[in-house]
Amino acid sequence: MARELTCWLGMAASGGNAPAGGKRLLTAALACILGLCLALPAMAAPGDRYTKDKAKGATTQPAPTPAPAAKAAPEPAAASDDPAPSFSKAAGALALGSTTLRSPADFDECVRVALAQSPLLTKSSIEIESKRLDVGDAYSQYIPTIVMSTTFYLRLPEYKNTAASTAYASALANPSSDPTQNLNNTINASNAVYAGNAANRNRKKYDLSFSTGAWNPLLTAFDVQAKKEMVNIAVLSHLKVIDGGLKRLGITYLQLGMVETMIAMAKEKEELAQKNLEYVKTRAGLGQGAQLDVRIAETRINMARTEAEKMRTTKSVLLDEMKFIMGIPFVQKIELSVKDAPRQVLEDFNPAGVTDEKLKKHSFSLRIHEYEKALQKKNIALSYIHFLPTFSFGFTSVSTLNNTNYKDETSTLPFMYPNLTLNFPFDWWTKGRDVSRQYKKMAQLSVEGRNQEFTLMSNFQQALAKLRAATSDVKFAESSMELQKLMVQQAQFRFDSGQAEYDAIVKAMSDYLDSKQSVLLKQFDRDNAMLEVRSISGDFQDRYINTTVIDSL
Repeated sequence: MARELTCWLGMAASGGNAPAGGKRLLTAALACILGLCLALPAMAAPGDRYTKDKAKGATTQPAPTPAPAAKAAPEPAAASDDPAPSFSKAAGALALGSTTLRSPADFDECVRVALAQSPLLTKSSIEIESKRLDVGDAYSQYIPTIVMSTTFYLRLPEYKNTAASTAYASALANPSSDPTQNLNNTINASNAVYAGNAANRNRKKYDLSFSTGAWNPLLTAFDVQAKKEMVNIAVLSHLKVIDGGLKRLGITYLQLGMVETMIAMAKEKEELAQKNLEYVKTRAGLGQGAQLDVRIAETRINMARTEAEKMRTTKSVLLDEMKFIMGIPFVQKIELSVKDAPRQVLEDFNPAGVTDEKLKKHSFSLRIHEYEKALQKKNIALSYIHFLPTFSFGFTSVSTLNNTNYKDETSTLPFMYPNLTLNFPFDWWTKGRDVSRQYKKMAQLSVEGRNQEFTLMSNFQQALAKLRAATSDVKFAESSMELQKLMVQQAQFRFDSGQAEYDAIVKAMSDYLDSKQSVLLKQFDRDNAMLEVRSISGDFQDRYINTTVIDSL
């Protein structure tokens, strides 16, 4: 008997309960959704999670009080799960101020502390963690996302009860003189009407389906490989930041060494001016000098003291810069051993041993470019894979609005029917243009790679030229200083022989100290140029950075 959908006046409204099996399934599904929603807050605990950059709960703990310089702090215990990879040979804790600086600290000690906790390295190290999370997200795409969809009907159209009209018509068409028989006929007609209305009473009030989105495991595989390349690029970018931080640390350390020497020279100028003042006062007391000469001598003393104060201020600024680079609190006092700073920073580096192969091997830009080319090759393959169809599958229940009679009863378990969908969009023209676009990008990357090689060689040659020019300036300044030294000896000889006044010695000595200060500045320029050459050549990487960590990724 076919079921017809109608809204027959006079019949009882439908809306009977679904079968017990359907209720149980729906209740279980809703309970699972509610349980997942309640579990999400418990799963999210950003303050107590392990990362490769900090220990558990490090963000919620106050910064430790710096220990005295004379006592070495114990090394913090590494996290047992998910340990941080060592990007440097001097690895340590990453919390600000947690690594003690052993005083007096030389350049190697400063490098150790900077690699352990420098804030300059925080952003790039977090970027590595972010890229690793992207890899995990890419792996999760192998498992398609399941979406449950359900529709509840507040009111349903009713099936037409075809037994009602025939049952009552039969009872009225065959009356009997026996009241009992008429009553039985009426009861039978009512039972037939009730039985015919069972389809309305037993109908489920909802539709339920489980489905997945578009799924293509080949796309996921390429996405995973691409995300891994991005991790390698992030690691190289982090190493590049470390190399730049070491260069900045070396320049500041060289400046501190120069300032220390200039402070000592300012003290020599002050002592010379003090002797000149005593000489001028003696002459004024003997009536051989004017009071103006005394004031001039006093002004020279003030100038020497002001210059020394300026140098001390510069030293304070440079020490704050060192604290920032090393991640040491500004309120903490540090003591540095900057004597012979150029030897500590430059060591025995010789630019003559740098070759083109070594430059290319240690260039972070070229190494990052190689990963970018590998990534672009995957993009080309991915543009071809887009021609393949995507898949989606799911389970769907028969709609409660369907009035078709099926062989089996669909209102009881099992009432979910599996399905598989293939999505095959015919946009080959657009996808073909994307393939051409990816090849163009690959050609562009090849050109950029050659440009980067030329730029690297040009920068190295320019750095060498600056080094040669700075070396020539140092030689010229040293010759001038030697000349001024001879002038001092000449003035001393003339003063001893009575041919010149003491003022000649003071002037010659002042010129000598100025030339000595000029030599110091030129030497700093030479050391700075040498440091630039060492940084470009990659010698800092071999000395302080452990780049083999990339092979273990």
